[in-house]
Amino acid sequence: MLEELPPVPLPGDWDGALLAPIAEINQRLLESLRDMANGATVATVATGVTGAGRQPRLVTQLEQEWRRLDPLSLQRLSHCPYLLVDAAFGEPARWEQLLASAVGEAAVPGGYFAGPQGVSLVRATLLLAWHLARSNRLSARMLLGMDGRSAERIGASRLQDLEALAEQGASWIVPRWERAPLVWQQLLRAARGEAASPLRAVQLRGLQLIAATCSRPRA
Repeated sequence: MLEELPPVPLPGDWDGALLAPIAEINQRLLESLRDMANGATVATVATGVTGAGRQPRLVTQLEQEWRRLDPLSLQRLSHCPYLLVDAAFGEPARWEQLLASAVGEAAVPGGYFAGPQGVSLVRATLLLAWHLARSNRLSARMLLGMDGRSAERIGASRLQDLEALAEQGASWIVPRWERAPLVWQQLLRAARGEAASPLRAVQLRGLQLIAATCSRPRA
């Protein structure tokens, strides 16, 4: 029987309360991706309405891996020491553009976060980002992969502007490493394993990838 694993320990003195909302958002993301792979279309998962829809790339590329993600493995994987949602927090130019005005472009149908459930997940992600950008920039950097300029822009934004972004559909928000299915394959397989060390190793590798992205010089 698989044992429930605690969150992967991070270096330094970390408040466990910071990891709780990360795990909650991660769990919602993983459940959504697993449901899509189990035969629900994007529209069905998001709205509960049956209809035709094209599954996102990461779902189709790893469909069988998602289907094998049982509840305990999902819970283990959700306790990554970072957010598994990529909201482009490492791209300050994008956030400067997004928050330049209160009204953005019209929503693009589909994507990973279409429909009420997707909007709710995006809203939770943006509110967490706003809170950490204002109160704990180090945690924002390590847990969310947030660039310093992005943190300044998001922290200074109005909540109503972030709410508007969530309502628009935010089709540019995707699972982290959406273009690197091998990383997800390793995470999913390690989460199903009985040993704790492989999952910790893969999760810590992800932390290194986030840190490397944050440290890249930007124009």
